[in-house]
Amino acid sequence: MNDTPPSAPTDTDAAPEPGEARVSGHTLAHVPGRFLLSARTNHLVTDSRFGPGESIQAGELLLAALTSCAMANIQSNAAAEDLPLTDIDVRAEHRRGSTDVTRYDYTTVYVHLTGVDQPTAESLTTRFTETCPIYNTVRRGSGIELVVTSEVMNSAQRTR
Repeated sequence: MNDTPPSAPTDTDAAPEPGEARVSGHTLAHVPGRFLLSARTNHLVTDSRFGPGESIQAGELLLAALTSCAMANIQSNAAAEDLPLTDIDVRAEHRRGSTDVTRYDYTTVYVHLTGVDQPTAESLTTRFTETCPIYNTVRRGSGIELVVTSEVMNSAQRTR
């Protein structure tokens, strides 16, 4: 029996398998609560909620992932259907649990689409919520609310 504990992964150059994502991180010397994360060739400085508070924190990274996934999914589906979508605004927010700090009391994603009517906006966001693993992981864990609004621009507004 081998009693040697497994070592930390060090092979960050190996390409992930299809469908697999990989992020690694390490502490930065002399700055408690500050970390350097790496995903492929991208690097990001983050802070823990107990750290300096100058860099993006873990909960904000989760919201950023939700926001990015929503915009990419909606934009891709609108382009595939040749819809006149001209702008996507997404804001995500949550509050750390008031009675259980290992959960969020709420997570809300606000989506505003310009160039399409409300039924089309709702259809595009439904496709996002049906296919985004980040959204569905949060939904299954603590719940999530989605607020969708739209704005159809007239021809004079489009030419400005």
